Amino acid sequence: MKAIVILSALFVFGINVKAETELLKNADFESSSFSGNWHANDCLMTTYTEDKYHGSKCVKITHRHHDWSGPRQIVAVDGEQWYSAKAYIRLLNMPAGVPYVTIEMMAVLTVNGHNKYKTVGQIHMQQEKFGWTEVGGDFLTPNGTTAATLYVQVHNATINYLQDFSSLQRITANSNWKSEANSRISALRKAPLTVRLASAHSATGISIELQQQKHKFGFGAGVQAAMMTDPNQVPYQNFVYKHFEWAVIVNALKWRLMEWTKGHINFAKPLNAIKVLKEHGVKIRGHNMFWGVDGHSPAWLNGMSPSQYISEMKLHVQEVINHTRGTLEHWDVNNENQHGDYFERHTGDPDITAKMFQWIHQQEPDVKLFINEYNVITNSQCTTATRNQAIQLRNMGIPVSFVGIQGHFHSSDINIDVVKYRLDKVAEAGLKIWITELTVTENDANKKASALSDLLTLFFSHPAVEGVMLWGFWDGAIHHAADKLFEGPNFTPNAAGQVYLDLVEKAWTTHYTHTISPHGNLNTTGFLGDYVLNVKRDGNLLHQEAFSLDSTGKQLTVHLTGDQHVSHVAFG
Repeated sequence: MKAIVILSALFVFGINVKAETELLKNADFESSSFSGNWHANDCLMTTYTEDKYHGSKCVKITHRHHDWSGPRQIVAVDGEQWYSAKAYIRLLNMPAGVPYVTIEMMAVLTVNGHNKYKTVGQIHMQQEKFGWTEVGGDFLTPNGTTAATLYVQVHNATINYLQDFSSLQRITANSNWKSEANSRISALRKAPLTVRLASAHSATGISIELQQQKHKFGFGAGVQAAMMTDPNQVPYQNFVYKHFEWAVIVNALKWRLMEWTKGHINFAKPLNAIKVLKEHGVKIRGHNMFWGVDGHSPAWLNGMSPSQYISEMKLHVQEVINHTRGTLEHWDVNNENQHGDYFERHTGDPDITAKMFQWIHQQEPDVKLFINEYNVITNSQCTTATRNQAIQLRNMGIPVSFVGIQGHFHSSDINIDVVKYRLDKVAEAGLKIWITELTVTENDANKKASALSDLLTLFFSHPAVEGVMLWGFWDGAIHHAADKLFEGPNFTPNAAGQVYLDLVEKAWTTHYTHTISPHGNLNTTGFLGDYVLNVKRDGNLLHQEAFSLDSTGKQLTVHLTGDQHVSHVAFG
């Protein structure tokens, strides 16, 4: 049943799941004979039928002496090839006082006769109560690779576990990916528009303009709060207002930076920026309520008891929401939780992240709550772990709305098929996705332009993705100079910046003009979002009407009076 639920999520999003050849022998342990397939390495491996993830059997792993003790299999592989690997694990016991453990999928590659170890994927806070859980990821074999040995590493040798439904498959290159992506864009992001002219038998010189004002898909960028209100930064502000429909304040809402000294909270800086952004129609993401990585919470929390930590955390949520209620669309709840267990350790509560979601939801039920994580699509370290966390929170009844995926690509050398595989993996959780922090670090602007074009096309075409946020954009306010898309005092686009403008503001924005005759129909398609309809006669504006286009499409009938003025526009 678990596998059926996951596949259902993929079908709901319209994701094409292509079956590849399974490279493991006895991958799901349905055969009780392990000759020629699985090897019990420093453990006792027995067939087990009282529980399983898939099929009728799994294996039970006991008598372990090391983290790496467990079943492993050697498989012949090729060099310079991408592979995906996974296994399902169920922990059977936990040592006293240990709330969670780290599990890793490992691959030992034989490269020119030497062993090279790769961590394929990690889960850092696996609890026994989570039950059957996938661990896995993907890896690239270097030139000269002839074999891969796959095994799971459970970081406590006293833990026994079950293993089932393991897999190793190639990630095949799709030479048609971009044409398929553009077809998905037309199907997912556009809808039919029909305009009809009625009640004017002798009308002449009438033209219809459809001008898209906003996108349903979220296009935006990270902004500096102080610069949004600095009278010396008007060009920066105007650029934001002109080119981005969404914004995220990159630092000023972070707890440590807001409340460096206990009780002295700088609300003015973020709130002033939020105010001007909203006045210009820009929607805003809240980043972030908590940050689970050590060094990113107020230092004055150190030394407090677990109950004091929880009291201060609840107070922080209450104070922040009291000041921001109704102004933010999203909140990143516990930033980068797969990379840090600061709050779990200091509160002594392994489920404290779930409680954070509940506290914020209780204070402001309408704001959308996010996981926000890195090493999800840039590598596979946390791809499966992020998917798992989304599933676990949903299973617990926690109000998680979206998965936020940071996308800090440290090179323009990007395998788009692998990125899609990772997106598809996260989408198995059944939640929609935002790319919350997109950068491509590349000094060659043309290489960066090509990579950015591919990434934006993939994201805009993916049925689970609903928004993309650039993490900075201008060389005057960016963390890494090689990430810049716009340069100098005039915000001149480099090759990558021009790609962004050409795609978002031209290729993926609808501007349509056509003449129309009495009782004639204009049939076209438009990108989903908010529009203005302009009705003109001989170039002079007769009427203007705002409307929104959703996936069901829109029919508009323009009614003219006898003197060729517009009486009204009917929507059908």
